Amino acid sequence: MTNYSRLLEDRRIEREPGVRGQVAQQLSSARRDLKTARKLLADEDEWAYAIAYHAMLSAGRAAMFSEGYRPTSTGGHVVVIEFLRIWLGSSSTEVVQAMDRMRRQRHRITYDAPGTVSQSQIREAVQTAEQFIPQIERLLARK
Repeated sequence: MTNYSRLLEDRRIEREPGVRGQVAQQLSSARRDLKTARKLLADEDEWAYAIAYHAMLSAGRAAMFSEGYRPTSTGGHVVVIEFLRIWLGSSSTEVVQAMDRMRRQRHRITYDAPGTVSQSQIREAVQTAEQFIPQIERLLARK
């Protein structure tokens, strides 16, 4: 059993067994968003970056839901990443770090400084999501 006690104590996540039924919906959203990100990538649109991140967020939420947890309003996006660090373990450090960088950059392009993402960063974000989502799907299929 994985230990999420710190996240629970800090009230950043909460137990909610009913969310297990939402795993398929979150994975479907992740696949849909990834498809959209690929289309926008072809147009060299920086929203491809934001949507690739959102696809990963949905997959991460699916992982949380599969364990019977959901983020609280104080947890937000950051706690999904923290949860994934625990759930995936040390073998996935790089992809979780990439997701966290994408989270911060998505915030900047959404709220602060649109037009600050290079084409190579956009391509890399979509590629990261393309690798991450199937990884989560494989792990969830084993449950």
